[in-house]
Amino acid sequence: MKIGIFEQMTVNNGLILTLFILIISLLALGYGFGVKARRLPFTAEIGYNQQQWQFLRWWVKLASFAGVLLPMCLLALAWKQPSAWVFWGSYLLIVAVQLISERVFSRSLVPSIVVPIGFLYTAFRLWQLLNGLTQLTFSYLTLLGFGVVVLFWVSNLIMLMVMPIPTIFKGSESIEQSRF
Repeated sequence: MKIGIFEQMTVNNGLILTLFILIISLLALGYGFGVKARRLPFTAEIGYNQQQWQFLRWWVKLASFAGVLLPMCLLALAWKQPSAWVFWGSYLLIVAVQLISERVFSRSLVPSIVVPIGFLYTAFRLWQLLNGLTQLTFSYLTLLGFGVVVLFWVSNLIMLMVMPIPTIFKGSESIEQSRF
């Protein structure tokens, strides 16, 4: 029985992960240079008020737990399953690459670059998690933990659309004004 190329290419395939990282890195470079050149309707800085910064500090702690520590615990609970090692290893690799790219690009280009990088990586992570439903074997406890991880990343995507994106988006009219 022949299996098509798309059936073989799961999201945690090395080629897919590499292409995603390369494409997002290129998009991040385009965003950074576009914002610096004032060709994109986004600000270079993130204009959070004090309450938003307080919320963000709390959110980062939650992300550390639900996005990193809990998946590490789920990996430990499934340590005898090779599919769990591949899945959670790929997941944690993408988390690490996201954090590194946010740090490097925000320091070398513009601080607001963390918002589109976070949005795109979160969307990809949700795709990974959706794919994990077919790759992993769950007990009640691991399914509950997996559900918490999914719920956090869905919440993170919503949070990014509600708080950071409106904070950095200037709108197309500001581009027109900056040309004159």
